[in-house]
Amino acid sequence: MIMTFTRVALVSVLALVPLCGQFKRGVNLSGAEFGGALPGVEGTDYTFNSEQTFQYFAANGLTLLRVPIQWERMQPRLGGPLNPNYLDGLKRDVDWAKQYGMSVIIEIQNFGRYSVDQGGWYQEYVIDNYYNGAIQVSRADLANFWVRMSNEFKFEPTVYAYDLMNEPHDMGSADWLSISQAVLLAIRDNGDNKLIMVPGDSWSGAASWVWVHGSQGWIWDPANNFSYEAHFYFDADASGEYAQPFDDSVWDRATNAVYSFVDWCNQNNARCYVGEYGVPADDSRWMDVLDFVLSVLDNAGYDGTYWSAGEWWGNYPLSVQPQANYTVNQPQIQVLWNHLGW
Repeated sequence: MIMTFTRVALVSVLALVPLCGQFKRGVNLSGAEFGGALPGVEGTDYTFNSEQTFQYFAANGLTLLRVPIQWERMQPRLGGPLNPNYLDGLKRDVDWAKQYGMSVIIEIQNFGRYSVDQGGWYQEYVIDNYYNGAIQVSRADLANFWVRMSNEFKFEPTVYAYDLMNEPHDMGSADWLSISQAVLLAIRDNGDNKLIMVPGDSWSGAASWVWVHGSQGWIWDPANNFSYEAHFYFDADASGEYAQPFDDSVWDRATNAVYSFVDWCNQNNARCYVGEYGVPADDSRWMDVLDFVLSVLDNAGYDGTYWSAGEWWGNYPLSVQPQANYTVNQPQIQVLWNHLGW
C-alpha cells in the first residue's frame, strides 16, 4: 500500500528517528545511465533529474546520492577528453546536492566493459581482454577516465566518493582485483585522496562475496581511504528482478548474505559500503527483510544507497521515486526513514 504524508507528518516522523551511527544513507539517483542507444540523446534516451527530486530526498533525510553515469557518454573516445555537455549535467547534479546539504558518489554503470564507436556502430569490449590478438579496452583506459574525472572533482567536497565501476562480471581473462588496484593508485598519483568505492567482481554480490574473493582483501591504498562495495538483493538468483513471489527462503538468503559480508569486512578490518539494496513494494514482508538488513548494517556502521530513485522509473517495483507530483511516498521510504544514520 502506498501511503501519503503531509509535510508536518514527515517532520514528526523524522523527529522520532534515532541517529544510529556515523554513516551516510541515501539512494541511487538513476537517469543519466538510461537507454541502450549510444551516445544517446538527453531527454530522449537518458535524463538528469530535476532539482525537485534532490529537494525531496534531502527533506526525507536520504542525503547520500549514488549517481550512475555512462562511461561512453562522459568519455566518447578512450583516452580522450570528457564530453562537456554531459559533464555539465553531472555538475548540475552536484550543485543541487550542495544546495540541499547532500553528498554525491559518482559511479559508471558499465559492468567492466566499454563500447567502442567503430564508425557509427558500437562494439562492446571487456576490460583487459584480447580480441583478435589485441586488448581493445585496458585498465589504463579506465585509469585515464578516472584521472580526468579527478581533475574535475577532487577539490569538490560535495563529491563524497568515486565508485570505480558498477558490478563488473564475467571478466574473461581479466583480473578485476588487480584492475581496481591499478585504477585506485592512478587516482592517488593524481594527488586525489578522496574516498574510493571498490566494487567486487561477479556483480558485486554479497551472497557470493567470500566465494568469489577469498578470505583476504586485495586493495592497498596509500591514502587509506577506500571502501569495498557489495550489492544486496534477496531473490533466488540475487539479480534484483524479483520474478518470484516472496517465500520463507528469502530469510535464509538475506541472513547469509548480510552476515557473511559483514564478517568478511570485520576479519579484514575493512571499511565497507553497500552500493545497492532494494525490494519490491508489492508485499509487506519485503519491508521486514529490508528493515532487518539495514539494522545489521546500522550496527556495522556502513554507508548505503537504496536502489533506486529517478524520475524515469515509472512503475518499476523497487523504485522509491515519489508519485503524484512528489505528494505520495513509496512504502519502502518508511523503512529507510528508520535507518538514516548521520
